[in-house]
Amino acid sequence: MPKISIIVPIYNVEKYLVRCVDSLINQTLRDIEILLVDDGSPDACPDICDRYARQDERIKVIHKENGGVSAARNDGLLAATGDWVIFCDSDDWMELDACKELYEAGVENDVDVVIGEINRIKGNEIIHNRFFADEFVYREREMIDKLVAADIYQNYCSNPPSTPTIGYGGPWNKLVKRAFLIENNICFDINLLGIFDDIFYTAYIYANAASAAYIQKPVYNYVVVPTSITKSYKANTLDINRRIFNAFEDFKDKYAPNGNLDRPYDAMVIRRFEEALRLYFFSKKNPKKMKERLKELKDTMYQEPYASAAGNVEREKLLSHQKRIVTLMNKKCALGLWILYFIKGKLGKI
Repeated sequence: MPKISIIVPIYNVEKYLVRCVDSLINQTLRDIEILLVDDGSPDACPDICDRYARQDERIKVIHKENGGVSAARNDGLLAATGDWVIFCDSDDWMELDACKELYEAGVENDVDVVIGEINRIKGNEIIHNRFFADEFVYREREMIDKLVAADIYQNYCSNPPSTPTIGYGGPWNKLVKRAFLIENNICFDINLLGIFDDIFYTAYIYANAASAAYIQKPVYNYVVVPTSITKSYKANTLDINRRIFNAFEDFKDKYAPNGNLDRPYDAMVIRRFEEALRLYFFSKKNPKKMKERLKELKDTMYQEPYASAAGNVEREKLLSHQKRIVTLMNKKCALGLWILYFIKGKLGKI
């Protein structure tokens, strides 16, 4: 049985796949297995996977019909045999000592999950992302619950770093005991269509974990891709939001019936509303006439959970442009949001 299973969902990334797999086969911790899940990729990825499998007996290849990243990750989980599990996206790559550093921390501290740091890659720029101010080993329920809040909305981090960061919910910097995942039936929710599924995966890990450790060492290189699934126009954005909200309501009912996640949830709803403005209502690719979009936007602001979130959210936790959005949401001012978006520029730069 290998110490670690690395699961790689693969779709249409032939330009990046070699870099990714090379970073895995050259890990300083050799006792690993690498599961390459070909999610019906239409390019040369299936052949690249098979070539690597012939060269390295630690590599297993799963060829399947396209079912999305969540289903691909779940297929990898089902096939995994390692003591621990971690994921790697196929357009990213791991630091060569990632498995060694995470595994040693996990064994030494006897925890359910180990969190590492990442580098964010924007073109030729490398940005070191630190998630927490200090290293830690948590065994107290109260402290681990705070990790859940930070996962839902990062400004609820109880010991934030000195510089902004992203990716609290990413599955690619977290080494998790496989037996723990099986015992708690934790996997990726395919009903979320590949959006926020990683945040839910992480939330369920923290909600069930008895212990967690964090090491201040970069283990992963996350490539910022402007055309990724999370940054492109989606006609079904409101349906995606509905799926996310329903899933979070179920999560809160089970793990936070006392309401201690209500305010992070409100902030997350505002974040998803902001995404809807950018990726749907005011996207240049939206074929609907502006008058129709503004009417739909106003109707949306009256709906739940948007209306309650705008009224109850802790504004001091929001980003500055999100505070402006909340003001206009409470006024149900669709035209004001249009002006805010197009006159002031893209939402992320307001």
